[in-house]
Amino acid sequence: MCQDLVILTQTRVESEFAAALPADRAERFLAALPEARAAISARLRRAFTIEPLPQVNTDPDEHLHPVDLLAAQHWPHSANLIAEVAHSVAGLALSRTTSPLMTPFLERSLEEHEQSVVDGHPLHPCCRNRTGFTAHDHLAYGPEHRPVVALRLHPARDHVVFGDWPGKLRDGPSILLPVHPWQADRLNVFSTGTLPAHPLMTLRTLSAGDWHVKTTLSAQITSAVRDISGNSITTAVTVSDFLDDVVEGLELQHNRASAAVLTDGEPNRALGVILRDRPVPLDGETLLPLAALTARPVDGGPAPIRSLGDPVTWLTEFAELTVPPLMTLLARGVALEAHEQNLLVGLVNGRPRRLIYRDLADIRVSPRENLPARLHADQEALRAKTFATFFATALTGVVGALDAPAAELWDVVAKTVPDTPDRHALLHDPLPAKPLTLMRLDPGTKAWAHLPNPFSS
Repeated sequence: MCQDLVILTQTRVESEFAAALPADRAERFLAALPEARAAISARLRRAFTIEPLPQVNTDPDEHLHPVDLLAAQHWPHSANLIAEVAHSVAGLALSRTTSPLMTPFLERSLEEHEQSVVDGHPLHPCCRNRTGFTAHDHLAYGPEHRPVVALRLHPARDHVVFGDWPGKLRDGPSILLPVHPWQADRLNVFSTGTLPAHPLMTLRTLSAGDWHVKTTLSAQITSAVRDISGNSITTAVTVSDFLDDVVEGLELQHNRASAAVLTDGEPNRALGVILRDRPVPLDGETLLPLAALTARPVDGGPAPIRSLGDPVTWLTEFAELTVPPLMTLLARGVALEAHEQNLLVGLVNGRPRRLIYRDLADIRVSPRENLPARLHADQEALRAKTFATFFATALTGVVGALDAPAAELWDVVAKTVPDTPDRHALLHDPLPAKPLTLMRLDPGTKAWAHLPNPFSS
């Protein structure tokens, strides 16, 4: 193994992961490294093509490892990005050592579908970055490894609560605040019990009985440190109630309650929780995140969406379910973060019949007195968010996974676009996309990437 480590690992984090794993898993990890490096390099090449990055100084094909590719650019302030990409390569290779799910696709639970997305974000070069996680942490908490996580129940006497906090999570004057064990260990948080839970796609949101529990996790996961700000704690239920009044044509996973420990009279962003009611499948329905339909299976087979029948018929029904409500909502001054992780699809006999939107923190709205200013945006920014998250990301992923000519599939989608003020821009202008690499190089950027318009190609 020592010789293998010298030969087969190329960064410190790769060597650390390999050394920490049992021998059989270490062998699978080392075997997965070349494809993981190639997958992250492909994401970077895409970024070089479409994002407003600094000048690319070398031929990308000259560098087999994405860390070497980034280091060769000599970009200012790139050290963090390079470190995150190094961890992403190791995390992705480790993810691909998991075992395939044996449950037939349409018989899987929501939790199984959430945990089937092995590679994480399909476009992000930091798709499996969890800065601060060891290999053991990945295995203990990563959804792709299908662990049961024991959330710590912290008795918080000095706290703040909004919404309908459940009685099962109260102890006299204290609330029992679920704390992720990774967080609890680092903050030395006292607990009086545990709550067994299954991590969902986001890792820090877990399914526990009747609830989905969004916990705080002060680690860099893909694109951000996953704390929960005091503002999010205080407005989570308000935002949920607002959307309940304006959204039509799709369902919401409501924010039932939010809570946090108070520190110096303010919600502690490192010890907060948002509770949501767990979505329940209808009779005969398979409920899953959209990402589970288009994700690369760990065994390397085709995307599951290809097994669900005629691609044109399937996409027609999906577009009719999704496009009109999102465009209508945009016309009303509301933009959802409608990417593959936030959209749950209800399938009946493999056909899309229901849509649920979740994770309400990143919506944007035209200025309204009853909503926090951090959510306010002008119409151009609202349009960019809707177009980038749904059309440039989620829908592009669906089209790319289906076995039919892309032009034919985009024509199908175009027929479902309603006659709203944003229709012309959607069908004719370059399509905005999030500059995922630039956002890690320059976290404060306001720039967008742009894609050729698929409707007019």
